[in-house]
Amino acid sequence: MITKFPMPYQIEGKQRMIELKSCLQSDDMGLGKTGQAILAIDEVKAFPCLIICPSTLKCNWEIEISEWTDKKGMILNDSIKNTFPLLYKAGISQYFIVNYESLKKFFVLDMPKRQDFRLADIKFNQYRSFFKSVIIDESHRVKDPKSQQAKITAGIAMGKEYVYLLSGTPVLNKTIELAPQLIIANKIHHFNGYNAFINKYSDCSESDLIELQEKLYKYCMIRREKKNVTDLPPKTRQVVYVDIDNRDEYNAALTDLRSYLRDFKGKNSKEIAKSMRGEVMVRVGILKQIAGRGKIKAVHESIQDMIDNGEKVVLFGENIEVLDSFRKLPNTVSIVGGMNSDLKQAAIKSYQENPKTMLAVCSIKAAGVGVTLTAGRINMYIQEGWHSAIMEQAEDRQNRFGQKREVHCIYFIGRNTIDEYIHSVIEKKREMCNLIVGSTNDIEWEVISDVLDLLENE
Repeated sequence: MITKFPMPYQIEGKQRMIELKSCLQSDDMGLGKTGQAILAIDEVKAFPCLIICPSTLKCNWEIEISEWTDKKGMILNDSIKNTFPLLYKAGISQYFIVNYESLKKFFVLDMPKRQDFRLADIKFNQYRSFFKSVIIDESHRVKDPKSQQAKITAGIAMGKEYVYLLSGTPVLNKTIELAPQLIIANKIHHFNGYNAFINKYSDCSESDLIELQEKLYKYCMIRREKKNVTDLPPKTRQVVYVDIDNRDEYNAALTDLRSYLRDFKGKNSKEIAKSMRGEVMVRVGILKQIAGRGKIKAVHESIQDMIDNGEKVVLFGENIEVLDSFRKLPNTVSIVGGMNSDLKQAAIKSYQENPKTMLAVCSIKAAGVGVTLTAGRINMYIQEGWHSAIMEQAEDRQNRFGQKREVHCIYFIGRNTIDEYIHSVIEKKREMCNLIVGSTNDIEWEVISDVLDLLENE
């Protein structure tokens, strides 16, 4: 039964997607990219349609299809591995949903075991040509052209008239990450091919970025921001500085990190050998986790104050050890890694519909996308991720359609801890890539490198 109906800007987006046939749908988070893609495929009747998405979003796609259209979606699994074409012919399902990690199982007969294989080396089965259209959700996952998932995805999409890549943050690292996505969408020719794109935009000027933006919007990208198309209430951010209560433990770990870094004295942190990066990242992660533990009491008090005032709260963090301290609280649900889809949906339903459920404890990875938590308007962060784009995705679990009130985002920063360095680096980088598509230009190692430089110059 159809329960969702498109807003005017979503109708415009759907029509533009149909006009482009294949494109990057990069609307701001929360603007309904999923619905627009479903409606575009439905209108042109490009069935059967394959939807490739992260595993955690498979059930969400199944639900969305039934809410936007009178069609059905079905998740591919072992029981229908060789019979799903018959289910389509019988009219049982028009959209078939698969996660990235299962692409090989369902669509590849054979492929080389070596890492440097080419797309041409993959032997696909007959089901690759079965689909008339492909939707690729969170398409920044195929940003690395050398990855197995990117090659298989490209092979499946090849030759399809309608290919829609969905991502509110198609660039998480470098501008050149757009190239593999443009290849999959069959739009790279507008930039004179892959090599020309890489040569021009791997280290480009501001004028080159402006030119890139213009070409993207003209030939292959849709991008609208919330402030320009919706009447959603505003979103505010607040930074709360906290004195951690485990300072001795933190200082010991900081001393350990600095001692380790002395081995690289005289080198810029960006020059540290790649073989050593893993160890550095682990040590920085430990420092970050200790800072998180040191804020538990203060964050708990703030959450309780909000709940006492009748506010539902969403708390985000990274480490399960830190989040576990809150998951045991009464009237609390959680969305963390390792939960199956049924448990995850039950937690969302409870937060959204049960007036007694006042707190949702979420890991940034498990609940940062594909989740709607608009029953509350307060989201808090005991730990911060490595990208501003990832944090904005988490914020927009509440700042999306259905939200009637101003959303307030509260970041708890450990005073005189690594939190301050991470927060300052991410904020400086926040606007760096807005010129392209509103995403960031930093990856975890780049942020850590800048943080290490700040530590060394302290």
